[in-house]
Amino acid sequence: MFTKILVAFDRSSHARAALVQAIDIARTQQASLTVLTSYSTVLAWPGATMPGLTQTIYDELMESARAEGQAAIDEAVKQLPDGMTAATRLVDAPAAEAILEEAGVAGYDLIALGSRGRGDVRSVFLGSVSHRVLHSSHIPVLVVTASEEAQPSPA
Repeated sequence: MFTKILVAFDRSSHARAALVQAIDIARTQQASLTVLTSYSTVLAWPGATMPGLTQTIYDELMESARAEGQAAIDEAVKQLPDGMTAATRLVDAPAAEAILEEAGVAGYDLIALGSRGRGDVRSVFLGSVSHRVLHSSHIPVLVVTASEEAQPSPA
């Protein structure tokens, strides 16, 4: 039985599908739910390798990243059914690192997250949050992919 569920949310169709599954599990198991969104403000320091990047522009980029993360959290919370609440975490860190850190310190017993389903070879080159979390987590991980019709078509 799960009592404390962490769901990673980044606005992708796969994250939306993971949120739906996490909500369902939380509801049927009377578990608490936490929605985590991470954003990364890792950029070269102004002037180091990016000529023209002033402190003001750098600060605006950082605030924009944080605002986008908060918008994702707000969107996820709006998806909760009436009467259900969730804790939220907005973390400035790479996604896999943020998920694993939160899971390691807060006593969760399930992590739910979406996967784009790139496969092993493409993930080696592009990276895979779901692979890293799945292979590094000490608690169960539910990896969810969206159905084909929920995915945006290639441009």
